[in-house]
Amino acid sequence: MKFVSLVSGGKDSIYSIIEAQRHNHELLCCAHLAPPIQDSNGDHDESYMYQTAGSEAVRRQVEECIGVPFYTRTISGKSCNTALVYHGDSDAPRVDGSPNDEVEDLFLLLQHVTRCHSDIEAVASGAILSTYQRTRIENVCSRLNLTSLAYLWRMDHQAAVLDSILDNGIDAVLVRVACPPGLTCRHLGQSLRSLRDGGVLKSLHQKWGINVAGEGGEYETLVVDCPIFKHGRLVLEETQVVEDGEDGVGVLRIHKCRVQKKEQTDCTHHHHNLDEQKDYNNALDKHLTRRLQQMRNSNNMHSSETWTPSSYKSVLQSLQILPNVRIMIGGLCHISSIVSPTSFMQTNNTHHDDAQLAVQEFLSILEKLRKILNKISSQSPSNKNKPQNDIFYVHLYLSQISYFASINQHYKQFFGMHLPPSRSCVGLGINSLPAGRRVMMDCTLQLGSGEYLRVDETSMTSSATTRHCDDGSMQEISQFVSNAFKNKHHSLRKTLHVQSMSQWAPVCIGPYSQANVLRSSLVFLAGMIGLVPESMQLIRPSVSDNECRVLDWEIQLYQSWRNAAAVLDGLDDGRGVLGGKLEDCIGGLVYFSLGALEANMACSPARNCENLDRLPWNILWKRAECVCQNAIAENGGIVMGSVDGLAVSNSLDPNLYDEDGVLYGGYEDEETWREMTASATSATPDSGENENDSHVPLLMVCLQELPMNAQAEVELVCASRRAASCLRVWTGALVSHPVTTVNDYNNDESLLVPSDCSMLWDTGYDYPTQVEVATVPNCNEPKVWITSVARAVGNGCACVSTVAADLDIEENNQNMFQLPSLSHVDMEDVLSEMIESAIITAAEKGGADSPFSIEHVLNVRLYYVAAVASSRKAHGGVSKTIDESDLGSSIQVDMIDDGTTLRTLLHAVLASKCKHHRTKTAMIPAYTVVPVLGIYLSTGSSSTKVSNNVTFLAMQITLVDIIRMETDMWIRYGRDNRGKS
Repeated sequence: MKFVSLVSGGKDSIYSIIEAQRHNHELLCCAHLAPPIQDSNGDHDESYMYQTAGSEAVRRQVEECIGVPFYTRTISGKSCNTALVYHGDSDAPRVDGSPNDEVEDLFLLLQHVTRCHSDIEAVASGAILSTYQRTRIENVCSRLNLTSLAYLWRMDHQAAVLDSILDNGIDAVLVRVACPPGLTCRHLGQSLRSLRDGGVLKSLHQKWGINVAGEGGEYETLVVDCPIFKHGRLVLEETQVVEDGEDGVGVLRIHKCRVQKKEQTDCTHHHHNLDEQKDYNNALDKHLTRRLQQMRNSNNMHSSETWTPSSYKSVLQSLQILPNVRIMIGGLCHISSIVSPTSFMQTNNTHHDDAQLAVQEFLSILEKLRKILNKISSQSPSNKNKPQNDIFYVHLYLSQISYFASINQHYKQFFGMHLPPSRSCVGLGINSLPAGRRVMMDCTLQLGSGEYLRVDETSMTSSATTRHCDDGSMQEISQFVSNAFKNKHHSLRKTLHVQSMSQWAPVCIGPYSQANVLRSSLVFLAGMIGLVPESMQLIRPSVSDNECRVLDWEIQLYQSWRNAAAVLDGLDDGRGVLGGKLEDCIGGLVYFSLGALEANMACSPARNCENLDRLPWNILWKRAECVCQNAIAENGGIVMGSVDGLAVSNSLDPNLYDEDGVLYGGYEDEETWREMTASATSATPDSGENENDSHVPLLMVCLQELPMNAQAEVELVCASRRAASCLRVWTGALVSHPVTTVNDYNNDESLLVPSDCSMLWDTGYDYPTQVEVATVPNCNEPKVWITSVARAVGNGCACVSTVAADLDIEENNQNMFQLPSLSHVDMEDVLSEMIESAIITAAEKGGADSPFSIEHVLNVRLYYVAAVASSRKAHGGVSKTIDESDLGSSIQVDMIDDGTTLRTLLHAVLASKCKHHRTKTAMIPAYTVVPVLGIYLSTGSSSTKVSNNVTFLAMQITLVDIIRMETDMWIRYGRDNRGKS
């Protein structure tokens, strides 16, 4: 992209140009906001937003050293809106037309630049850790339809960032110091490189805790030479040290400077540094490829594992689907299964393509959602808040992922660009949704949270029931917001929405937020795919030998976990607690596209397999389990807290850091740390922890498509670092038992079923009257096993229970790859057992006295195998040997079950359990039925289910008592030094 760079003259803004060019962006010009001169001494007000020291030399820097056009504007506004997140210039302009807030000066400057250069697409800036600065730049970029490039954002820990800047040939001097007694006026004009190499900065960091990169405002710099100064270096001829008081704070005023022309050899000096990491993606690919090969070797993962079939059939039927709404105490809500009232169909008189029809369905969904939101939000009206602002997570299910581009324009209009919900979007397949619908949506919301994010706390009155408006009037706020502002221990909601391209994590284009933190306790991460953040391209494995070849989906899966870990590390719960780790996950869902399964077929021995009707499911599941568990154990290679200076990252091995990101747990070396932690563990056998607590259960599902043709995606619900530090995050015991109930047929003699016996279960649809009589299954029929495991934070606070229903195929069954009918099983009993098992396993001690009941269930997500997926070789569709060129056509999928009967049965089961609950008033939980191609429950431990089992149903059930969780955190946080409940 062609970009304009925001330059202050300092090291960060100049280095951001180098990084942007390294990622193949083209610099067109530079823009600078100059400070206003206030008095004869040259003093001026300091800006919250912009560096002002050294401004006198910036024009020469840009025009004579870099050699590009320079645009400048004098700052006329003040730092009026100092809230962490900027919402725009809320104050009216002054009489002379100038803006009140200094951010609007940036808007006017960039607006002028874009008029002069209509081909500008992006804006580069040097923001490293300042959310205050980054969000304001993103706000301006969004209004001008420009992309924000922030390649320094959370790039690395402070020392590494400084080393990267200096090692890339940047020569800078200090022009402002504000760090007494460490850095004083005597350091002004000194080289930053000499201060680093001489150990001055390191010593001050160790003694006073200063940020060695100056990100805390300790110092500001002016770059006098660097690789992009092609025409000359800056020479400061006349300077003056101006002290501010007697505490050593001061500025270096530049009265005269010139540009010294470079020799040809000087021009090329350091240019090799620009190319050292030019192919960053390739370097990362090689590192992760080697790591995945090591994982596979250490886990003995070979391709010779047993394959299991996919042979599930049912029928398609049209039905009206009503959305489910669940409202819990505290205002936490879930709205599930929102579909269009009608399925828009092609007719002879219309020429709409499927994408246009999908848009019509989506607009109908939004209208239905708006009515629901207005109804449930009526109890807490606010003139300022739109009800959709309360939504913090959206699940978008499309029959084809290609519809997304058309739908997204309307999605953006509905949710807006500012602090949008996090989102997960997947493609389920044609005819997968009820009655041929193309779009289905789920929403999770916290009443009042949208207004809470958008109201500046400083505008609140002392009663916290009204706020001061810009026009001087008073406005009433909702009860939820009023109560939230009175709570000084927890934030109602915090949103992490980074819109700048960086090296930290993938930019959110869409719009959607990377993560939402609810009540400082639960983190909801957007779906993460294997994008390399700085290029926004899917990562690819480096070339390796065929013996231990790493597939695209494997490296994408690991990169997805890495991206998730980076987002967690960048969190702020709103009350001063930073960071998060993958091991804090309580609910994990891993998606695979059909391409991941096809990739396995292209690998030996799959390509020469004689069993033409078998698909490599076990290979996919086992390899995926290996990658996931290793990624969680390593926290995706991210050391929590290192970027924020809370931990030191000098090693690539995250296992050298404790759960709080401290190297060697604070001990002098690894040996002492291991010895002391081993002693502590043996001395406290009743601490309440067990080896299962490190195991993170994951539900893995395969479906047809993922965004950007990705082959893997990770979606997580985690405990916040605050919650994990004071409440135990634990995994319950694995529970498995058979379902023994069967349908009560008349005299158990015969059953009328279609003659081809193709039904997986009784769908309840009308069939032709001419049917044959089939014998009722006998006791030799395969059993259905229910396997459940829970992952929770605290006792009775929040939990995600994952339950799978498996068909146990006997090894000696000659037709073990032909899945028999399940018509002998009472599906209502199976669903009932799954829900009951989920609630029971949520008990911390693994007993029957679970602190949860049906009234704590927020939502139930039921996944079911809804298609016949088979190798095309079995149909004579492709050649016998599968090649990589065959991918995309090597598997035939027939989606023939829209889950209508399952929805009916699930609703009946949930209604029955609520009716018989002790309170008699329990509300039916929200529920969604999702069709997939394959399912696997990874328990995270060695005690997995029998390999012959085939999973045909799975549930993820979210149980929450948000009031209990807030109370337990308030009691324990900061009061329990051991950090465990």
